[in-house]
Amino acid sequence: MKNLTPLAQNYVDRFAAELPQLPGHQDPATAQLRTNGLNAFADLDFPNHRIEEWRFTNLNGLTKGVANDAAEPGETSLPNPEFDAGHTMVFKDGRFDAAASQLGSLPTGVELTSLAAELDVGNADLIPMAAPQQALVALNTAFMEDGFVLKVAAGVTLDQPLRIRFLSTNATDRPARHMRNIIRMGDGAQVTLLEEHVSEATTSYFTNPQTSISLQAGAVLRHFKYQNESIAAFHLALTECDVADDAIYENFSLSTGGKLSRNELTTKITGSGAKSILNGAYLMRGKQHCDTTTLTLHTVPQNESAQIYKGVLDGEARGIFQGKIHIAEDAQQVAGDQLSKALLLSDRATVACKPELEIYADDVKCSHGATSGELDEDALFYLQSRGIDEKSARKMLIDAFLADVIEEISDDRIKAYFSDIATEWLDQV
Repeated sequence: MKNLTPLAQNYVDRFAAELPQLPGHQDPATAQLRTNGLNAFADLDFPNHRIEEWRFTNLNGLTKGVANDAAEPGETSLPNPEFDAGHTMVFKDGRFDAAASQLGSLPTGVELTSLAAELDVGNADLIPMAAPQQALVALNTAFMEDGFVLKVAAGVTLDQPLRIRFLSTNATDRPARHMRNIIRMGDGAQVTLLEEHVSEATTSYFTNPQTSISLQAGAVLRHFKYQNESIAAFHLALTECDVADDAIYENFSLSTGGKLSRNELTTKITGSGAKSILNGAYLMRGKQHCDTTTLTLHTVPQNESAQIYKGVLDGEARGIFQGKIHIAEDAQQVAGDQLSKALLLSDRATVACKPELEIYADDVKCSHGATSGELDEDALFYLQSRGIDEKSARKMLIDAFLADVIEEISDDRIKAYFSDIATEWLDQV
């Protein structure tokens, strides 16, 4: 076995002792699934800069060990706002909290359970048995403790948004949460999902949520994610989605929290007429680091994808955008667009962008672009010359910069919710 980073070695060393406390430990198939995950992780270790997809994000601060220390004085996350959803499922410190959840009115054809409950009754087949090829997926497979499992039958529409809230508090001494989420939607099913990762804590912890989504023909999933972890936390998330004929996957991620966060999205378009719409905004200050990495795979003809990501960076914050659109050899008549823009409010803030197109077909329409810069001084001067103070003028320009990407959100309630969060962040600039 190769020499591992300290945190990776710690996971390997304590696996045998922790296995009897993990969900489904009594089921041989689940135990084997976890062992396969651990063995794969021991071979891979945590990602490092020698891996191309990770060369802009250094995990040394995590892999040397997550210290359960308070954040530096004066560093606080945004207050956690409220959203009045029709249905709410709450996980507190990595475990399903039935008392805080409101799930009694889910319609026929919608099943929502916790992963821990599924594993405890032997449903290990929800997770692929093959050894994972990605380090964080392998680690999650070995130590997954809970998460949500959503199954929606063909033709069923959930009229109200479903809210999944992952809450971290100071009431636990466990410095990691390995959540595994599964979404399976039948033909023509429709759901709006709000996924929140929020914190009441000021401590350092590590969240490793992994989400697997399958959309059958004509299904529509509007998936909105808000990340507002502790300012001392590490948040490394992966979402993978398969999109069949005429299905639509819409994802919008808004990130304001975390010491180091990464939102990775892999969308595999396997049907004609399908759409993948990936948008987002990240608002970072201080020494925060936010990485957005996307991979869109067009495997068949006649489908489309679009991406717009915008970042606002203040202080010494660092933003990363890596977006790749891959079009297979036989995937003709495909449209793929990608755009990344970053606004730097400080001369110490930095951004790295790496948009990519990998095209093996000749009948396609694709574009990509990335820009970064400071506030327009002429526009700022103009507003001030009209009697607007400098702070208000700056806020107006930043708000205008973000407005067009937030406008891409198809659900009006979520749009208003995310707009209010952005406004609150801007009030602190």
